[in-house]
Amino acid sequence: MATAEIVEAPIDGAPWAGEEIGEPAVQDRAGAARVLSLASGATLLAGDLLIVVGAFLLAHWARFVTTGVEAYAMGLEQYARLGLAVAMLNALLLAFDAWYDPDRVRGPFLRLRTLTSAVSTSLVVVVAGSFFLGDERFSRLWFVYGWGFAIVGLFVWRTLTPRLYVAVRDAFAPADRVLIVGANSLGQELAREMAGRYRVVGYVDNGSDLGDEADLPLLGPIARLEKLVHTHAADEVVICLPGDRREQISTMIARGFHRQVKIKVIPDLEGLLTNLPKRLEVSHLGGRPYIAFDPKPRVSWMKRAFDMLVGGLGLVAISPLLLLVALAIKLDSPGPVFYRQLRVGKDGRHFRIFKFRSMRPDADRLLAELRAQNEADGPLFKIKRDPRVTRVGAFLRRWSIDELPQLINVVQGTMSLVGPRPPIPSEVSEYEAWQFGRLRAIPGVTGLWQVSGRSDVSFHDMVRLDLHYIRNWSILLDMEILVRTVPAVLTSRGAY
Repeated sequence: MATAEIVEAPIDGAPWAGEEIGEPAVQDRAGAARVLSLASGATLLAGDLLIVVGAFLLAHWARFVTTGVEAYAMGLEQYARLGLAVAMLNALLLAFDAWYDPDRVRGPFLRLRTLTSAVSTSLVVVVAGSFFLGDERFSRLWFVYGWGFAIVGLFVWRTLTPRLYVAVRDAFAPADRVLIVGANSLGQELAREMAGRYRVVGYVDNGSDLGDEADLPLLGPIARLEKLVHTHAADEVVICLPGDRREQISTMIARGFHRQVKIKVIPDLEGLLTNLPKRLEVSHLGGRPYIAFDPKPRVSWMKRAFDMLVGGLGLVAISPLLLLVALAIKLDSPGPVFYRQLRVGKDGRHFRIFKFRSMRPDADRLLAELRAQNEADGPLFKIKRDPRVTRVGAFLRRWSIDELPQLINVVQGTMSLVGPRPPIPSEVSEYEAWQFGRLRAIPGVTGLWQVSGRSDVSFHDMVRLDLHYIRNWSILLDMEILVRTVPAVLTSRGAY
């Protein structure tokens, strides 16, 4: 790697290069940035609502062009209400994912995928709710037109607004100026990640890690850090040095820089932070700082109450469907209606799971003969065209109807509406040490694995999703997963 020349002069064109910024000016700029961020978030919310409502009103007009004046006049108020409900639910789903933080930068593919998922989920839930309330007059053309118009409108809106926000921010509340201490690969990667929100001035380092491909200069050695902070009017200093090189600047940080500068340190924990939950407690014990976290959050009584309420009402509501499915299973093949399988629950306790039988009665006996055809990885066993599945069973599996009796387990308390997939004992016997962590929570009827593709997701990723859910559980997360389950079931992705 080529040695970069150290540049000690201020960057050309820097607005405060070569002069110090007083503390009041820094505070005024920070206050302006907070006000602008709040105003931008409110603007994003208002824009999302207007675009989605407008999209479905436009869809109604497109339907009018297709079907005539009489049909247009008949349902205008109805479609306006549905469009407003879709817009509000869509905004709620986006808020769960911090989409109203204007400083969060997302790529176009992630932007399109998230917006499509949010609009689709909102539309399906609202239309299903209208059916439940007895309002079945909506048009399929309105459904398709509105879905397409809303996604296109939101994507264009969300593509243009970040650029406008950056332009306004730079004019009224310039981005914080950052010095990165450490010109290594981590420092360069961090500079690229911070480019959208901060103005990264350059690197401070003694070595020659900076290559020709870097687009920021090496400003000077670490010994001149204090002078560089003043010369380049830095608001923040981010330290990306390995642990054995930080002792050089510890005294300087303790002494301060004689001006308001925020210090950020990237911990040298070899990837530990990537596995920690979002809730961290930073405190002191015996004069030493420490980070504390519970491997699993305290699950409140609200989760159990929610399971009892929704599970009980759900069983009553779908009881006619359960009877029809039971009759279809009996007429299709000999054997019992329900299949009670031994599963492993919270803390390794065994329980019997209720499912509609979707296979031949001798399916367990034939399992050994089919092991060689297994298409799943890890200890799981899955075959897309399993010869043991009955005709009715294939339909039940495709639409996840065979899982509905698990609401009985939810009411009993052996399962929850949302949680990790309950494994069978033979799977658990093949677990690696880190995979046992998924047994710390009550298993669920649905979960992150199910809404992320089910059988299309590898076993390793399934365990990671379950561990993420356990570490970061909340009622809002449960509600989000339940809402996302609807389109996951309707699309039948990974269901076999």
